[in-house]
Amino acid sequence: MAKPKSESLPNRHAYTRVSYLHQAASYLATVQIPDADSPPNSSSRSQEDAQLARIENLRSTNEKVARRFVSDIRAVSLKAQIRPSPSVKQMMCKYCDSLLIEGKSCTTTVENPSKGGKKPWADVMVTMCKTCSNVKRFPVNTSRQKRRPFREPKTTEGHDAMVEDTTAEASAQSTGGE
Repeated sequence: MAKPKSESLPNRHAYTRVSYLHQAASYLATVQIPDADSPPNSSSRSQEDAQLARIENLRSTNEKVARRFVSDIRAVSLKAQIRPSPSVKQMMCKYCDSLLIEGKSCTTTVENPSKGGKKPWADVMVTMCKTCSNVKRFPVNTSRQKRRPFREPKTTEGHDAMVEDTTAEASAQSTGGE
């Protein structure tokens, strides 16, 4: 007796890798580094400057590694031909590979470009990356169109019936005229 096929996802390892890279990038981008505002242990100015330099170096290193992870997410998904979820794609800047975190690495506003903002369905969420100053725009409160294989086929019953009627009449005329 054969084993029943499990509901397995093809390229599960690629999805797992993308998920891990996203979690690691978001952790590194949001990790709190102790600020230099805390009371210093020593009163020496040079030691405070050295501590500030170490903290800034650590921040920039975390940001660089997080950006590398986002770049790897893009590379893995392209290589394995998998589609990251829209929420993951919205969190990545496609220009500088930064992870977009509200208030930290990006600012988000809602605009309505319609005349006087009268059309509520025309709301657009605008996310501006603070690293490269590029802007991403996403429609708000609109359903996304399904990918082509998952769309319902268009039915044009009236048009098909008319085409069949005209072809039947044309064939009757061609056979009757001989």
